[in-house]
Amino acid sequence: MAWNYILLLFITFSLSSCHVIAENVLRTKVVILGAGMTGITAAKTLHEEGVHDFVVVEARSELGELSSFAVPSQFALYQLLFCSSSGGRMQTFTLENGINVELGPNWIHGLGRLPSELNPIYSLAIKYNLTTVSSNAEDLETFDSSGKINMNKDLEEVSSAWERYLALAGHRLDNEKADLTARAGFSLSAFKPRNHLQEAAEYFLFDFTFGQPPEVTSFIGAANNNNYTRGYGFLVQQEAKEFLNASDSRLALNHVVTSITYSTEGVQIQTDKHLTIEADHAICTFSLGVLQNDDVKFYPPLPPWKQEAIYGTNMATYTKIFLRFNQSFWAESEFWLYADPKRRGYYPIWQPLDLPGFLPGSNTLLVTVTDTEARRIAKQSTEETRAEIMAVLRSMYGKDIPDPQEIVYKNWHSDPLFRGSYSNWGASYPFDVFRTLREPLYNRLWFAGEGTSTAFFGFLHACLKLPLSLKSTDGAYLEGQKAAKAVIETLQDHTTGEEYHHHYKEYSKNQDFNGFSELRSDSLNELRQLIRAGDKLVTNAKAAVN
Repeated sequence: MAWNYILLLFITFSLSSCHVIAENVLRTKVVILGAGMTGITAAKTLHEEGVHDFVVVEARSELGELSSFAVPSQFALYQLLFCSSSGGRMQTFTLENGINVELGPNWIHGLGRLPSELNPIYSLAIKYNLTTVSSNAEDLETFDSSGKINMNKDLEEVSSAWERYLALAGHRLDNEKADLTARAGFSLSAFKPRNHLQEAAEYFLFDFTFGQPPEVTSFIGAANNNNYTRGYGFLVQQEAKEFLNASDSRLALNHVVTSITYSTEGVQIQTDKHLTIEADHAICTFSLGVLQNDDVKFYPPLPPWKQEAIYGTNMATYTKIFLRFNQSFWAESEFWLYADPKRRGYYPIWQPLDLPGFLPGSNTLLVTVTDTEARRIAKQSTEETRAEIMAVLRSMYGKDIPDPQEIVYKNWHSDPLFRGSYSNWGASYPFDVFRTLREPLYNRLWFAGEGTSTAFFGFLHACLKLPLSLKSTDGAYLEGQKAAKAVIETLQDHTTGEEYHHHYKEYSKNQDFNGFSELRSDSLNELRQLIRAGDKLVTNAKAAVN
């Protein structure tokens, strides 16, 4: 059985101090649940700080294909101002022509400032010599069901409305007014889509970034690139290789976590392979989509304040569909925007991948869908999706174009290991409550990931180096670091993890759950600083481009 093999690895390779205390039972100081960027970063931080007694549990057979340290995907996107949130689900797929594509995140959001304040993910891209291509969102062809059209006025109108939107959001934040939906923000900015062309233009600017429409996205939260040709999974692989090998005893691959039991004494993990892991601490890096479903049972149930934070956050779905043809027949513009006359967001964003610097000769197209359309596609067959896509493509390029030889995409929404692509700040979701996503339970069960980052929820990284007061609000990469350091501090009895969880309140042993933290009143001040820092970065980027 599979678990016998896993246990054999733990017995044979004694590189760490975790050990078997009974049949199918492991004992370790720290168990890390999930081997994405957050989990691997947490494990690496523990390793570098001298804590080697840990176990990483991963449901798949790979850590971004760590098991074989495979060839990385050969496509990823970088965009300076128009960008799609990546969030952290990394899976590489090899097309029949040998081209590797990343089904998950490709985008690096914000490079930071040279030389000392680089985005940590961009630093990794440099470290591992990833080829990057500067993307131009203005290199755009526009279409509707009648073929190629001119949408310049519609795009300009939406862009102007977005600038007004950002100004209003900043004013609203400075005056501590209640949050609204992003749709309300657009309306207050004197913009309401009048036709399918403006709906498509709005989608390109908004949905393509946030993965959800303005109706369900925060007005204030929405107010906040380098294109490399190998996916984020490669970065995870290379980081893991620095301290792990494919047969490391600290890896429990092919194990799906089924339950988590936590108390003041520690944490116990059960997997579908009947493996029990007992640990002093657990770092849970599951996506919010997984936490929002019943795939993993918590004993005792998560306290109401934690459930409120989890269920109050949206989980966006962002689906990338790759189409490989025997020959190319399309325009060489970097982006195409399709405005369907009846349905908003119906196969709207297209990108040819055979352009110079990307995948020349690949004869491959990428079309992106989000939110309701992504969830709809997840429920239908690949053949149905192929037929819909080709109907759109033939309206753009004529009826004589060939069918694709291959179609590949990942149904993130229906996959029980992900339940979506990345988190999105919902409309009117209180900033203070958002921060409780990070709160530990009994200082034993810790939560980390892109969804727990108040500054960069939905992102793999922190976009720029922030002031000291904001350093607790980095993205998934730094969330993994900080969770691990908080655990280390607790293990050493130097602190109770206060540096990571500034607002953690010591629980009473008479309580059923860790007490709900009193959050500091300067949350809005932190968000103001964040938006101002982001505005400055965008201004500097525009100046550099000009």
